[in-house]
Amino acid sequence: MAMMTMGNSVFIGIACTKFIGVIVLAFALSTLFKLYYFRMYFLMIIAGTFNGLCVLPIVLAVAGPITSIKGSRYSKINMDNSE
Repeated sequence: MAMMTMGNSVFIGIACTKFIGVIVLAFALSTLFKLYYFRMYFLMIIAGTFNGLCVLPIVLAVAGPITSIKGSRYSKINMDNSE
């Protein structure tokens, strides 16, 4: 459920926005900007996106609390709609 609600925001809001901002450094005339800043920030964006979309949800699903659906707010919403 969290990936459906937050995954799009993480991908569009963080990954794509940062990538568009950093891609400008790829066309810089200075080798320092291309070699150091572009590669560093690009790898940080890739690592952060992978962590936010793949690693962290899996770790939280495995290590998170076990909750019953019966007592959650989603079951109350579904029960209200079915009546």
